[in-house]
Amino acid sequence: MLHYEQLKQAAIYEEGAVVGNGQPEYQRVMEDLRQRIADGRLAVGDPIPSTAKLGSHYDVSSTVVRRAVTELTAEGLLYGQAGKGVFVRARPTPVATQPSTAELAATVKTLEARLDAMATRLEELERERKT
Repeated sequence: MLHYEQLKQAAIYEEGAVVGNGQPEYQRVMEDLRQRIADGRLAVGDPIPSTAKLGSHYDVSSTVVRRAVTELTAEGLLYGQAGKGVFVRARPTPVATQPSTAELAATVKTLEARLDAMATRLEELERERKT
């Protein structure tokens, strides 16, 4: 009988199985397909490979491939046509860059200054109201 750790390491690729970086397998497939669409290797209107071909290419089960395709369809990047296959609907929108720590710190300082000014003005208004 295999030890629990051996069973974990010998895990069969299933929908929730993870790769070495802790990422679920379907997300790895999604990210690669998304990148292939973004860089034009898969153009809008192109069919994507079959579930079997994708499973073989990524070395994952059909369940993993179906989950990735379902997620990309929900994002609006793919669409299916019964009996014909799954096609690229749109290119992914570029992800906005995250603000730097310095930009966030500057925003916080600006907001703090505005809050201080508002607090001062509120105190003034309350004093005027009392008189």
